[in-house]
Amino acid sequence: MADIREQIKRKYGVDIETLNLFFLYKISGPDVTDQELEQAFAKKRKSWSQFLNSPREDKAAQARQHLEAADRYEAVLRDPSLRKALYAYYQKSGDGTGDASLDFAREFFGIVGKTRRIRRQEIDFFFEYFPEQRKSRQSILEMLKTEFKVSKLDARGADGGEDERDEKKKKSALVADQFDRSTLLGIRKCQAYLTKAAAIGTTAVQFPGVSESLYRFLDLENCRDIESLRTLVKAGREKASGLRLDGGQEYTPVLDLYNKLDELLDQNDVFYNFKEFKLLVKFPNLTPYMYEIVEARERTIADLARVAQREYGFRDQYDFLFSYFLTMYSKFGIYDNGIRKMMKDAERKQGRQKFLDKVDRILGREKTEPLPPCFTPLFFLAYLPVYLTFGVFELVKLIVWNLRYIAIPAAVPAALWLARATFGFVGYELPSWSRFSLRELTARLCAGMGMPAALEMAVTLFFIAAVIALPVILGVCCLWDSATKLRKEFDWKGIERTFWMILNQFKRQFKNRLERRRIFTLTRMLLAVLINAVLFTGVFLYARDLSGNLSWKLRQILWEMKQDPERKTAAKETSATFAETRAETETTEAAPPLFEITASAANIRSGPGTGYEVVAQAPQGRQLTGTGNWQLMDSVWYELYLDDSRTATGWASEKVLKQIQ
Repeated sequence: MADIREQIKRKYGVDIETLNLFFLYKISGPDVTDQELEQAFAKKRKSWSQFLNSPREDKAAQARQHLEAADRYEAVLRDPSLRKALYAYYQKSGDGTGDASLDFAREFFGIVGKTRRIRRQEIDFFFEYFPEQRKSRQSILEMLKTEFKVSKLDARGADGGEDERDEKKKKSALVADQFDRSTLLGIRKCQAYLTKAAAIGTTAVQFPGVSESLYRFLDLENCRDIESLRTLVKAGREKASGLRLDGGQEYTPVLDLYNKLDELLDQNDVFYNFKEFKLLVKFPNLTPYMYEIVEARERTIADLARVAQREYGFRDQYDFLFSYFLTMYSKFGIYDNGIRKMMKDAERKQGRQKFLDKVDRILGREKTEPLPPCFTPLFFLAYLPVYLTFGVFELVKLIVWNLRYIAIPAAVPAALWLARATFGFVGYELPSWSRFSLRELTARLCAGMGMPAALEMAVTLFFIAAVIALPVILGVCCLWDSATKLRKEFDWKGIERTFWMILNQFKRQFKNRLERRRIFTLTRMLLAVLINAVLFTGVFLYARDLSGNLSWKLRQILWEMKQDPERKTAAKETSATFAETRAETETTEAAPPLFEITASAANIRSGPGTGYEVVAQAPQGRQLTGTGNWQLMDSVWYELYLDDSRTATGWASEKVLKQIQ
């Protein structure tokens, strides 16, 4: 490994120990074609040329340095044998820290993977937060594929990129509670700027403490509020800017540091969570774990405490819990259902009142002097819309926060309903839940398909899995993933804190008005109560009528659904009866009627009626075949065949005939 490094350094003047050429040009491997290689070279030269005019001096200087060495970089990568040896060097040693990088990534994703499914987003954030791990990117990705079974990864998708991103968020009225991704990466950039500044020895003269951690450099221990830090940052930025204008290029990292800090202090999540922001700066290596973890369990706390003890010297698990986790977990939207018992133990150890005070501070519940008891109901009724709005929000929050735990139990009724709906759709009659059984389904399939028992059972199980199990499983997984995203990416506690802030502001205004103009204030509040009563009465009456109409329509739909099977059964029975009757009629029509003479002597006439002439006489007991024609006169007259060849016919009255067939 040392031979290839020394060979490239001596021949081309490129130190591959500090520069990963594959990562620099975004080349996935040593087997790249010449055309792809030239395209990568041209693309990177164009990018560096654009950065030459960047307002940031550090980016412009870095681009200028790369352009000057571009010919040497390209010469190394154009040599196929040297390219393969270089790739093997990066894969095996990874700057001499390949094994350490793999161990670190294995520990990180091992802890995170116990609480969530590892996806592309988690891997991207890992490489963005720990840019030094990009040198071992290929090895880490291979480890994730083999050990953690993570699929759909490639070198280009998980390298974090070098493009500048707009990390400044728009100001809003929301009292933010959760930290944004851009804030976490911004703090990491500040640490990188401080590291660059510390590498330049002359900066320590003007900025003492530059070689310390960012927490100590900013003296956050003595910054009680954000305004004191803002004042410190403003003074430092003015000083660094003056030195930079005087030709001090070495102060550029310090100026970038203060500019980034000034940008961070304008963000809502930092402004409203300054004490927690100080913990982010103080313990930066714990931040990516907190950002990635979804649900904390006792083993998760134990793993995090082990990392915290190793990195920052926490005494034990409870020290980590008190000093960091209980304050920070809500800022990352972490589920706490699995550590309720541990939190209760912590509450007993630390003292109930102290613990509740900390929770109140986390939730933003200010300790204000309560209203007089006689005015509390009036205040509640006057601001009833605010309370109801927040009540609806709390209900939605309760559902979303517990959606992960509702998803799996909800699969059972969903599967039963889907089974009933599916079998009803394909024609299987299921009049009651008790009839839905595998035995009955098997019998129905056997009767309808006529398959052997073994094949029939296989088809039955496949049908159940395809039509019922798979949709239910996919639905539960989608619901679980959606609930996780809503919990982690939506600032529920921020909205809750905003409500408390607005409510406390209303209370203070109400108390101040009572002290100055009691009668006028009470009159306004009573008027507000009256308006609320009228509005809610109207809404209630409308909702009652609407619910009545909806319930009636629902009952009608259910009744129709209930009647449908009965109608189908009746229709089937009617159809069967009609078919039988029709078959009998067709059979009867197919066989001509047979008549017997009942009179002693019957006159057979040429037409229906006594006005026609007699063409023949038939004695009693003679059987004659009818043609099927008849006519109603004074009585019913039937047309009869007079001979066996059925050529001659005549008519006789029903008075002298009896139908025997």
